[in-house]
Amino acid sequence: MDTNKTALLLAAIDIVAENGLHGFSMKKVTDRLGVSEALIYKHFGTKEHLLHTCFESIHRKIGNLFSNFEYPVNCSTGDDIYRLVKSCWTLYFDFLVKNGNATLFYFIYRDSSYVNHIREHDEEAKITFFKNFVGFFNTMDSTFHIYEKTSSDHLWTYILDTTGIFAKRVIRGELPDTQESVENIWRLISRGMLGLLAPE
Repeated sequence: MDTNKTALLLAAIDIVAENGLHGFSMKKVTDRLGVSEALIYKHFGTKEHLLHTCFESIHRKIGNLFSNFEYPVNCSTGDDIYRLVKSCWTLYFDFLVKNGNATLFYFIYRDSSYVNHIREHDEEAKITFFKNFVGFFNTMDSTFHIYEKTSSDHLWTYILDTTGIFAKRVIRGELPDTQESVENIWRLISRGMLGLLAPE
């Protein structure tokens, strides 16, 4: 990607992460970089196009997390599956925390009206950007029939969005960025309330 274009994207991501979408403008991006407004309009045309390009670039990186993930050849027991799910989850959570402003931007944009025009393509986006993650859940379903207990959309929302909420808290310093904290978050997500209430 063109260096100037990359700089514009990164600046836009930082501004939204720091101030929210209501505090965003094309001028703020060019002022931060000390470049002309003509440059940003040349590359993106509209504010909507710039924001969507930022979102799509982060979305693609998240999907690509699993493109080189090594799935074990034998994964048939409950313990095997648990370890595999935890490995996938940890990869996702670590990425979110390490890419602080990009993560904050990603969830701010996803929860805004800007994303409405791409909701109809959500299934396509899952296939395009999250094909390995979705494939993993489909493999789990073939063994454990998880979709008889819940829908794919509910499972998708629970894992990805709940993890995102915790990651945002860590990024903002509201939860500690420690291994113990990560283990606590994983325990809550993997067990749910009933898992905590059940006797050991």
